[in-house]
Amino acid sequence: MGYSPFLKEKKELVRIGRIIFESGLTDTHGGNISMRIDNYILIKKSGKMLGYLEPADVVVTTLEENPDLDSEASIELKVHRAIYRALPEVKGIVHAHSPYTVACSLVYDEIVPFDSEGKLLLGKIPVLSAEQVVSSDEVAEKLPELLRKSPAAVVKSHGPFAVGKTLEEALKYLSALENSCKIISIMKTLER
Repeated sequence: MGYSPFLKEKKELVRIGRIIFESGLTDTHGGNISMRIDNYILIKKSGKMLGYLEPADVVVTTLEENPDLDSEASIELKVHRAIYRALPEVKGIVHAHSPYTVACSLVYDEIVPFDSEGKLLLGKIPVLSAEQVVSSDEVAEKLPELLRKSPAAVVKSHGPFAVGKTLEEALKYLSALENSCKIISIMKTLER
């Protein structure tokens, strides 16, 4: 059996991707996930189901654009790359199409959790409005600045991006945000 570079890290991407899907944080083909290791980015291949990845479904590319390596990567690579360039302390990024979070992004310009966990972990979560939301130069330009101030930000109608020093930390913020948005939605229903 041959050597596979970054096999341990690829397995971690697979594990976190499965948790995101099994937790209901995204649909079958939605979302993407990446990890930075020095000047390399490991990111989900385009079109692969986040909950059913295998190590072979993870593309290894570089922090700088690399047409040969980038061709199979998630279409959100430009956004992930922009975040890693602007925030060198970030080592993991998760993006999902979390239903309650997306719903809240359609109503609020900023998501303010009601629950104590959300307040503690997240504070106020910015919502970014953009002309084009998927694989967008505008999102790649504006999102890193929002993530400089918050561990997560939501692209309106598209979904949250969460960052961390590890993928598991980024997942913690993604999950906490979706939970806070569920609570906001429930509270709005109870207020009727």
